[in-house]
Amino acid sequence: MEYEIHTECIECDGHGTIETRVSVDRYTKRDCAYCDGSGLIMHTEIYDSEADAKSDYPQSFIRQRGAGRVAAIDKASQ
Repeated sequence: MEYEIHTECIECDGHGTIETRVSVDRYTKRDCAYCDGSGLIMHTEIYDSEADAKSDYPQSFIRQRGAGRVAAIDKASQ
């Protein structure tokens, strides 16, 4: 089964913004370009079970890809 794996962005440490020092006492903030300001990076992988995915990515948010669509189709056909 295919799973979506959402991990914290390493560029902004999961905050979604990057603070840059522009002078001695002045900083600017901007959205992280790597994660588009969300703080999470998503990719997909294939695993036999969710437990296998969690063993490889213990600190990540994991969900089965397409699970919501299947439930919506099942309800519509009833």
